Amino acid sequence: MANSVSLRVSGALDQVRAVVEAALQPEGFRFTWEHAGQGIVEKGTRTKAMLLGVFATHYKYHVLLRPQPDGTVVVELGLATTGLSGGAAGAVKLRRKLDEVGRILTTAFQSSGSLVSPAQ
Repeated sequence: MANSVSLRVSGALDQVRAVVEAALQPEGFRFTWEHAGQGIVEKGTRTKAMLLGVFATHYKYHVLLRPQPDGTVVVELGLATTGLSGGAAGAVKLRRKLDEVGRILTTAFQSSGSLVSPAQ
């Protein structure tokens, strides 16, 4: 189970951001962008997770889009919460969902023809 996901993709920052949003919004994620290249991706609420534990959904990840000198963009997602408001099982659930989000994004960028590689 991952603590972060990192992909190197081609395209302008706005195009990359659009692919990320298009891939994750159907999964129920909402976005809060601090600026064009940094924000929060979230599904569910912390309050429900605290009240209902592992039976509630709350996933919260940082997203960072970093333009590179070669014209590519590195897409990074990392944990924005421990998941412990849902108990120990909630922490495991949070990391497993991050693995799934990574697969969804990889597929979306492959389908758009813009996946360069998993970033190092």
